[in-house]
Amino acid sequence: MCNIEVWIYPDCMASAVTGPLDIFAVANAIWAAKNREQTEALFRWSIRSLDGNGIRTPSGIYLAADGVIDAGGSATDVVLLPGIYVDKGVPGLLANLARLQPLYPLLQHRFRQGSLLAANCNASFLLAEACLLDGGHATTTWWLERAFRARYPQVELRLADVLTEYRHILCSGAGTSYLNLSLHLVQRYAGQDIAAACAKSMLIDANRSSQMPYVSMTQQDSQPHSDALVLRAQQWMGKRQDRPFSLRDLATHLAVSERTVIRHFHQALGSTPTAYAQLLKIDLAKRLLESSTLTLETVAERIGYADLGSLRRLFKRETGLSPADYRQQFRQRKSMPAREQDEARVA
Repeated sequence: MCNIEVWIYPDCMASAVTGPLDIFAVANAIWAAKNREQTEALFRWSIRSLDGNGIRTPSGIYLAADGVIDAGGSATDVVLLPGIYVDKGVPGLLANLARLQPLYPLLQHRFRQGSLLAANCNASFLLAEACLLDGGHATTTWWLERAFRARYPQVELRLADVLTEYRHILCSGAGTSYLNLSLHLVQRYAGQDIAAACAKSMLIDANRSSQMPYVSMTQQDSQPHSDALVLRAQQWMGKRQDRPFSLRDLATHLAVSERTVIRHFHQALGSTPTAYAQLLKIDLAKRLLESSTLTLETVAERIGYADLGSLRRLFKRETGLSPADYRQQFRQRKSMPAREQDEARVA
């Protein structure tokens, strides 16, 4: 038997609470069907909060609590931490982390007791705030990469991974990666057969292992920084995604030296202007592959890339998929007639 506590707190995502519990319930049903002599459920769970009261999630769903988070919990095998809704950017998330400080000693205590701590999405920030990831590795939602790296330089961020494990700590990537996290727990406590049956019955892609195909440089760019020079550069570059990039032209536009541009980019973004320009072009290529039937040659022309082989290599490096595989997975099928969908496959 596996005893799970789901900890809820203000602004936690409703689906990151109810979704895993639905998966555990289905796993229980499959387990019971395969082990009819068993009278106890494989998974048991309770929902806990700091004050024992329920919360209303940002989506308006009310989650009732079964009790308070106590310092004991010796019978708890897993503590599940749902992701936090972020509608005010990084400053809003940091304010929430400050309000949740009473959780950190409780997390430390449960870790010392041997409970497995499992964080969905940006709940990995809670574990990092509790200093439980120091010297280790983790993943988090991809669009908070810059904020995580800046705040926790002592943690190795493996952003590409959908799921990571360090000591007794599991972290999963953005949003619905709670599906993969939950299936991992089912496999851990019930075995591969039950997990596979659960994934099939609930139509979950159990083989999703990378966040990289989903990463948007444009959305990463929405995270604020205070470097006025880099902001001007980003605006200029964003309007020229379809043109070959020139560091000299950028420096001339900004009226500074090329070395100054490079230094400011490194300080503000931890990147170079050339690398940033490449990622902007990959973002544009993604949108074209998703929404059109253009050949890859035409896509390369539209983003200012003369070397098709270089584009293929860069695209695979940044997304983990070839352009053709990316189109196959993410193209907007509903807006395409069946004939155009078939044509898109050969691009």
